[in-house]
Amino acid sequence: MELPHSHEGKKHVPVPTGKYVVGCTDLMIGPSQEDGCFLRIYYPSQLKDTHENSSRWASWLPHQKYIEGYTTVLGIMPFFGKKLISWAFGNSYIPVVVDAEPCTEERFPVIVFSHGLTACRTAYSLFCSDISSHGFIVAAIEHRDGSACMTYSLEKEPNSKGGLVEKWIPYKPMQFEKDDMPLRQEQLQIRTRECSQTLDLLYKLDEGVDLEHILHSSMNLGAFKGVMDLSTPVIAGHSFGSATLLRTLAADKRFKIGLAMDAWMWPLKDEIELAKSIEQPLLFINMEAFQTAPNLKAMKRFTVDADHTERRVVTLKGSVHKNQVDLPFLLPLYLRRMTGSHSAIDPVLAMELNNRISMLYLRKHLGHPVDEEHSKLVEKHSEWIYEGIP
Repeated sequence: MELPHSHEGKKHVPVPTGKYVVGCTDLMIGPSQEDGCFLRIYYPSQLKDTHENSSRWASWLPHQKYIEGYTTVLGIMPFFGKKLISWAFGNSYIPVVVDAEPCTEERFPVIVFSHGLTACRTAYSLFCSDISSHGFIVAAIEHRDGSACMTYSLEKEPNSKGGLVEKWIPYKPMQFEKDDMPLRQEQLQIRTRECSQTLDLLYKLDEGVDLEHILHSSMNLGAFKGVMDLSTPVIAGHSFGSATLLRTLAADKRFKIGLAMDAWMWPLKDEIELAKSIEQPLLFINMEAFQTAPNLKAMKRFTVDADHTERRVVTLKGSVHKNQVDLPFLLPLYLRRMTGSHSAIDPVLAMELNNRISMLYLRKHLGHPVDEEHSKLVEKHSEWIYEGIP
């Protein structure tokens, strides 16, 4: 099917492939940016048909203010950029049902997901929703460290009577891999804290703790009580999010498995001892065009001398950095070429392989049965895959 997909006039990322209809809800918890966390949870729902509930699909742009953010990070002149972003993404949807009732038939393993530079909590909606449709709960953080294209906190206005106002946090532009190391180290500290705070929140949701949900959505948070399997939490991330998960695996041993998608290793290049602090199994899925010799050299530190656990590196041939985000699925071919989202490998196949390889690895280390259909798809397209670090 030609990209982008459409249903009843709604442009959307591809529909999740698993047996569950996916629900989602946004959560902002805590009295301040420092003490709280902001995320979108994707989860298996009680609904039976995704298309029948298309009137409740989530918008891909969470707020009109994100148009300004994407205009900035794409380096487009504001007047033209806002019009282009509005046209490209303004009528785009994620085929997940907002505030749907969670499925309570079983407990589902959890994944905390950390986004890359210039992204936000919706930028990886296809990865998050597809994984969730196969029986996972995915908590996609929106980091408030200046690395998101745009984000915000809700804070009390001075001299107000308890009302909350949006405090917008724009992207902090820096020269890439130049003089930005002090900022990246500061951001990694914030990001690691937010990952642990998100896991804290998931424990509270599963326990049925009464939480102050300051976004005031219609979601009954009590519906998440007893639906999470928190025995083996997973942490995943893309690009800068992968550097974040490596730091977090070392700092927070509650996380038992790591999934690093196209890891940007530059912020960790001088942390020679970090790899020795990580004992958990770890899968790297690389996109061929993004990886450089220095990046792979830093990555290799996490794969050598790891006989105690499985460390695996997989690369998709003909792929680009944005094959793991939503952009290729929302843009026509000529705009994919303009934004660096075009790849030799079909973007749908790249995402399918990325997600199937991920789930096979996760199921293995969670002790779940192997999904034979996932194995067959990966074997069928093995010519696009190579193992290890060259």
